[in-house]
Amino acid sequence: MSFPALSMPMVRSCAPAIATLARASCVSFALISCGSHGEIGFLPATAPVGTVETVLVSTARQPINTLPLYTSARSDRPSFARFDISVPPQREFGTVTFPGRDELDPATDFLVASVDQLPDEGAFVNAINQTLAVDPSGSRKAILFVHGFNTNFAEGLYRQAQLQNDLARHGASVHFSWPSAARTRAYVADRESALFSRDALETTIAALGRSDATSFNLTAHSMGTFLLMDTLRLMARVGHDRVFDKIGAVVLISPDIEIDVFRKQAEPVLARGVPIYVLVSRGDRALRFSARLRGEQSRLGSIRSQTDLGGLDVAIIDLSSIHSEDMTGHFKAGTSPELIDFVRKLDAAGLDIFEAGKGPGVIGGSVAILQTGTGVVLEPLTGR
Repeated sequence: MSFPALSMPMVRSCAPAIATLARASCVSFALISCGSHGEIGFLPATAPVGTVETVLVSTARQPINTLPLYTSARSDRPSFARFDISVPPQREFGTVTFPGRDELDPATDFLVASVDQLPDEGAFVNAINQTLAVDPSGSRKAILFVHGFNTNFAEGLYRQAQLQNDLARHGASVHFSWPSAARTRAYVADRESALFSRDALETTIAALGRSDATSFNLTAHSMGTFLLMDTLRLMARVGHDRVFDKIGAVVLISPDIEIDVFRKQAEPVLARGVPIYVLVSRGDRALRFSARLRGEQSRLGSIRSQTDLGGLDVAIIDLSSIHSEDMTGHFKAGTSPELIDFVRKLDAAGLDIFEAGKGPGVIGGSVAILQTGTGVVLEPLTGR
């Protein structure tokens, strides 16, 4: 199957909030999750190309020959593809701009410059190796990103391209897309789809382990953290030594996981010598709603210190004081221009904010990242 060079931007309206919840909960849910969903747009053949970011895709979504290329339906076998994304020059750090209903603007919109289907897992591994081989920095590292709840294919894909571009990351960029329904009312269905996708994600992580990458980090956001941790828990119990030898770090952004469940997931992963970083924020409105939906006090992404984890040896990175235009506070790590600039400067100085290949990183323990009048600083996180 090949994808045609379509150029039909589409915008879909968000479904209304859950009607059976109390009015206050409905308002919170609408503020957190509702809004138009972005869609794929193809760069016109004669248009100038922005900065191109290559994203290798593995997905448990059902592929189709028309837009949106991958649906919210579940596929029994993973599909693989290579996307070249044109990142527009006229935008700020942390932003993703989708094409409008009536026109495509390469100066302001994220657009697909090219896409190639990869027929099988072997071709996917080869694509990772080829990407590493031509990287001008000579980096042999890779990163995998798993998106969260209420996210369609285009949104997860473009978010990865945005992060890759904003953080000036080198090496291979791999996106795992699970079949989120991209509807506010589909929270429970999304959780089931995340569980359904564990085998496909295991296949993807194992492929990274077989690739030429010397090390790779695994990153996930929101409900995607539950999928990642549950997959790693299963993998840690049945072997995969080569894979775990290559994992530099697991990074969980605003994780939507019940705390006791996370402890069970994390223990076998930590036992393999893999460091885990949890990025939290006390002002995360999406996680506040998720906790309320379950009758809980909090989720993993809104804890205050390691003491909330019973001494589990993971690093907590508190982003509570970081400003972001994201009104929910649910993805500060990818939307705060100041934080992105801070990480870029560290990288330019040859420093990695996380442990790279199990070597020392800038953050070796729990810290608060503080936004000040002069920028962003690190401060040891105490049990507050």
